[in-house]
This record gives sequence, C-alpha cells and structure tokens, in this order.
Amino acid sequence: MTEFTELYKKLSNSELLKIVAESDKYNPIAVETAKTEIDSRELSTEELNQAKIDINEQQGKKKLEIEKRKRQEEKIKKGASTLFETINPIQNGIQTPEKIIRLTTLIFAGIAVYRIFKEFGMLSYMFTDSGGKWDLSMVEYFFPLIILPLATFLFWKRKKSGWVLLSVFLTYSAIPAIGLFFMNLGREPSGILALESLFPTVSPITYIMTLIFFGGTLWLICKENIRNIYKISKQTIFATIGLTIAVNVIYIYSIIG
Repeated sequence: MTEFTELYKKLSNSELLKIVAESDKYNPIAVETAKTEIDSRELSTEELNQAKIDINEQQGKKKLEIEKRKRQEEKIKKGASTLFETINPIQNGIQTPEKIIRLTTLIFAGIAVYRIFKEFGMLSYMFTDSGGKWDLSMVEYFFPLIILPLATFLFWKRKKSGWVLLSVFLTYSAIPAIGLFFMNLGREPSGILALESLFPTVSPITYIMTLIFFGGTLWLICKENIRNIYKISKQTIFATIGLTIAVNVIYIYSIIG
C-alpha cells in the first residue's frame, strides 16, 4: 500500500491506464500503484478497450483545443503584424511621403494618449462632478485633447479633414511658444519659494524646441508631396494657418485686455 492507493481507487479505468501509458511523467511509485489498482479490478477485454477509447477521445479533444488556441494566437499575431506594417514607417520600398505620414501618425498618436492620460483626472472631474463649470477658458484648455486624437486618426486615414485638423493643432501649439519665449527671455528667479513653485522659471530653449517641433512638423506636412496625397491646395494652407493664427491672437488679446 502506498500514498497513492486510496486516491487511485477513485480514478476511472481510463485515468489509470493513462498514468501507466505516460509513466515517464509520473513518480515510479505512482505508476506501480496504478498497475496494482488495474490488476485488482480484473478488467475484462471490453472494459480495457472502452478505457482506451476514452483515453483516445480525451487526447483528441486536448489536441483540438491546442490547435484552436494556436489558430487564435496566429490570428492575433497576424492582426497585430498587419496593423504594425500599416503604420510602420521603417520599411523598405515605401516612398518618403508615406513614411512621413506613418511616422507623424505614430508620434502624435503617442502624444494624444499621453495627454489624455495626464489630464484624465481633470476630464473626469469636469464631466462627472456637478461643480465642474464649462466656460471659454475650459474649452480652450481641453481643445488639444479633443482635436489631436481626431486629427491623428483622420490624418492616418488620408482624409483631407485630418490634414486640416492636424495643421490647426500644430499652428495652435506653436503660437504660444513664441509669446512665452519672449515673456521668459531674460527672466530671473524671484528668490521667493512660493512664487517659484507656482510660476517656475522655464528656460527659453524649451520654447524654442517646442516651436521647432510643432513648426517643423507643420512645414513638413505642407510640402507638396505630402499635401497632394490629401488634395490640399495652397489656398487651403493659407486659410487654415491664417485663421488659426487670427483666432489664437484674438483669444490671447481678449485675455490680456
């Protein structure tokens, strides 16, 4: 009698035969106990055959489950690979305009996700708390969060509206960098800890880099080989950028005034 004896008395014939058939997977004592239990049951030929049929059915089901899981995994991998290939800018044989579009999409999709994650608490407060009040300042505050995901998606889909919205976002983001650059140019720390924590000194280089990033991207998508894909005329470029600048300047003037 072994530690497995009582347990194996409760097993079916097919389960016992499986232990014996796959002896390399089990403790030698467990295998011998299974053999002893099988002998003690004095199984007929019919019972042995039925047990073997049960084992084959179980193995067949297990094999089908494994194959099904593999097909699902392959389907997921194929879908992910297709998506990656669709947006991946680093591919041989892809023309430069297409690479620029894909890279721009990747960068600004990342920025959109980061901004939404960063401002999720404020978004939740404004949409769920009765104390959240919407006014022009809040609309202006959330404007990038609303326009950027939409602009990025439509730009990726090669829609004219995507180009227009992305250009609006880029222009809107570049203009404040110019004003803040001059406002912080030559500014020295106040020496007052409370004021510095509320209004920390920012290097003008930060605003220059911001202007270069947004302005450079705007210049890139305004190039003829890019805008032709979106059927954007020069008039549309001037109208989009000009109107965005005008609205931005008017808004800033209304705040200062």
